[in-house]
Amino acid sequence: MTSSIKFDVPRFNGTRNFSLWQTWVKDILNQNGMKKALLEKKPDSITQDDWEELQEKAGLTIRTCLGDEVVHQVLDLVNSKEIWDKLEKMYMSKSPSSKLYLKERLYLFKMSEGSNLIQHVNQFNQITD
Repeated sequence: MTSSIKFDVPRFNGTRNFSLWQTWVKDILNQNGMKKALLEKKPDSITQDDWEELQEKAGLTIRTCLGDEVVHQVLDLVNSKEIWDKLEKMYMSKSPSSKLYLKERLYLFKMSEGSNLIQHVNQFNQITD
């Protein structure tokens, strides 16, 4: 019996938690047999035609998980590894401005009235991921 898993990934718009989104997209690629598309080089076990098709499908999958604000940054790329690397460079950077933004979010972070401790810890983890 074959099981089917549906992933409902919120589109990444540049402001959400990138590393969490990245994990979800990797899960989708893995579930659909496209995990190898993120490798640096084509594995010897895959023909060139199959590799190009895999790259195209994985690139399409990644782009469909992006919001309009972000997808324009990778429209010119077909290779899924190039798309992945560009997104990592843009959203996982440790630039001074991103560090300052993180410090500001942590400084202003406090437990909301009526929320429980688990929610509070989850929110903290989202900021620090």
